Amino acid sequence: MAFFETSDGVKLFYVDKGKGQPIVLVHGWSGDHTTFAEPIESLSNNFRVVAYDLRGHGQSDRTDQGLTLRRFARDLKELMQHLDLSEVTLAGHSMGASTGFEYIRNHGTDRLRTFTILDMTPKLINDEGWNLGLWHGEYTRSDADRDLTQMYEEFEGFSRTFMKRTVPYLNATELEKTLKLSAANSPHVLAAMWHAMVTADYRDMLADITVPAQIVYGEKSTLYSKETADYLNERIADSTVIAFENCTHMLTAENPGRVEEVIRQAAGTPATKA
Repeated sequence: MAFFETSDGVKLFYVDKGKGQPIVLVHGWSGDHTTFAEPIESLSNNFRVVAYDLRGHGQSDRTDQGLTLRRFARDLKELMQHLDLSEVTLAGHSMGASTGFEYIRNHGTDRLRTFTILDMTPKLINDEGWNLGLWHGEYTRSDADRDLTQMYEEFEGFSRTFMKRTVPYLNATELEKTLKLSAANSPHVLAAMWHAMVTADYRDMLADITVPAQIVYGEKSTLYSKETADYLNERIADSTVIAFENCTHMLTAENPGRVEEVIRQAAGTPATKA
């Protein structure tokens, strides 16, 4: 466990465990590196596994600066440079996948071996020409504006509603435990990154993903659908769709063993860059 200082002076917490082919794991919105706690332990027996807390999250600096996906992608680049990583098996869950999209858009795939996308869409906001975004096509810009207002005014209320819809099977005790973990975050960071996500659109760069990609979706995800995964599959040349049975968007917690299996398989996939 260590800290790395970015070019703009923000300290990021990371773990670097094991030896061999490098794997980099990027958590999602409101999470931290422990999202991948079980895969880190098991994969590090055969690979070098790096997992870090995005700026503003976990043990990394709770900064007010650089709360954009472009800066998150630069942080990822600088961390990989700092650790001298190449031929990286990159895996991102939710906003972690968006960070991967942004990384490839700005920095290409030269350091990458494969890219695993865990339950994410290239565009959250739905409109007249797009219905594969958040909440199975039901989330609009006006919904995002409402949510952002609530995040700034009463984050706990937003978090409660969001988690109940994301993981509808949680009982009262489990929900309160989840909300307690969410409350450890800084609301201004999460609001800023929600804004970053709802204004992002990665549809135009999917053809630039020139490494093998694994597109994972939860069959019971209330956020995104099989059709979203199929859309990505059609536009990423060397890609495979993988369904997680009986899993919601929180598939990293619901089936960490399967997450490990998918990433392990990806790490063994020969690079076929264009």
